[in-house]
Amino acid sequence: MACRDIMWQADCLHLNYKHLRLTMKNLKRHSGFYSILAAIAVFATLSMISCQDSPPQIISGDSDGIYAFTNVNVVPMNDEVILENQTVVVQDGIIAIIGPATEVDVPAGVQQIDGTGRYLMPGLAEMHGHIPGPNNPQYAKDVLFLYISNGVTTVRNMAGHPYHLELRERVNNNEIAGPAIFAASPWLSPNNISEPSEAEAVVRGYKEAGFDLMKMGSISLESYHAVAEIAHEIGLPFAGHIPPEVMLVNALNYRQASIDHLDRYVEFLAENHPEYPNRSLGFFGSGVVDLIDESRIAEAVELTIEAGTWNIPTLSLVEHLESPVPAEEMAQWPEMRYLPASVIEGWVESKHNFQARDDFQPEAAQRLVEVRQILTKELHDRGAPIVLGSDAPQFFNVPGFSIHHELEMMVATGLTPYQVLVTGTRNAGIYFDMEDVFGTVEEGRRADLILLNSNPLEDIGNVRDQEGVMVRGVWWSKDQIAERLEEIANR
Repeated sequence: MACRDIMWQADCLHLNYKHLRLTMKNLKRHSGFYSILAAIAVFATLSMISCQDSPPQIISGDSDGIYAFTNVNVVPMNDEVILENQTVVVQDGIIAIIGPATEVDVPAGVQQIDGTGRYLMPGLAEMHGHIPGPNNPQYAKDVLFLYISNGVTTVRNMAGHPYHLELRERVNNNEIAGPAIFAASPWLSPNNISEPSEAEAVVRGYKEAGFDLMKMGSISLESYHAVAEIAHEIGLPFAGHIPPEVMLVNALNYRQASIDHLDRYVEFLAENHPEYPNRSLGFFGSGVVDLIDESRIAEAVELTIEAGTWNIPTLSLVEHLESPVPAEEMAQWPEMRYLPASVIEGWVESKHNFQARDDFQPEAAQRLVEVRQILTKELHDRGAPIVLGSDAPQFFNVPGFSIHHELEMMVATGLTPYQVLVTGTRNAGIYFDMEDVFGTVEEGRRADLILLNSNPLEDIGNVRDQEGVMVRGVWWSKDQIAERLEEIANR
């Protein structure tokens, strides 16, 4: 056996060990002792065979599970650097080797993807996304593909339905093309927790069902406290909105895992104004945004840091509604062709209704956008954790496509492209305590990758210019993506 072949086999054995360790970590989150034993048996077998005996992928037309990105510039996202002219080998859905192209020999038969002049970065995470429910399975599949067609390889699904637990497993098993799914429970509201005594059964039930987190909605303060205590006891995070009775300080005191949409920050900044009690709060504080005291931003940020609570700003949620661009013009954006006409028509109507509200006049809307930009920048600059999310599909946010609007809006707050990309890559892995599984381009990480034609650290718009996307080791070329998108548009 040639020396390079021995090295290749050694790398395979090392990779299988890493793959086993990462898989066991995931199994511990979702499975029992016997599943772990089964995993050990499977990977013990894998460690004794050649890497080239790996099972075929079953989604794309490419059947071999080993790929090599050659002569590519790697954007690892563990630091603000570019590793030039690298070869990145992927085997069984895991990044096996990263090294200078002049030093890594690619064995015969491995599928090579030319990365000359291109940039390889981690896949993006949509940390506040929505996946349709069981009423239209084809629509759900289409939405999943819309995400990955734009480089979104992880979605924290905040729609909340048991159907998503099934989808999560089918995606993980490569039965359906889609991003890795973290599934939130159904929305917590008086419909499922009308009083504190009901909290324990509901929270434990969601944990036993296998949800990754609970979607916080509009329950009472007393019920919120009960939910928080049980959730922390059993290790089931709760995240999302902050109920009106709870407000910002209580949510932070009870260590809500994430605050989505910068919910209740505006109210916190305005609550000391004498006019505050006489006002309707409006949409995300739009009714009191003219009363805010910006000197309280530092306090809000400090409280957030002390709580360890994450934020998902979803800037596009408000900015698309506030935008002076007519709804009918937004409905003609190219990506709108990938969603049902009824959805687009609903968004047009919503924007008209929204801009007609008494508590959301143009000047208040613009001020709300400005305050949210300031909050995002201050939270980031002082070290409060942030992850990327756009709340798709909502208000002209087409899944996948909307993440690029969000990236641009995040840069508009004053953050650099690198700082913004961290929120959509490395930070997502940290959020889930899985930073050794995904979020960076490093050996042993899951092969969720985007191949770009230009440097994303120079211009955030370059993230749109994709040559292809790899999801858990399954490669989708630009042409394959275009073909699948055309099928969706025709449907």
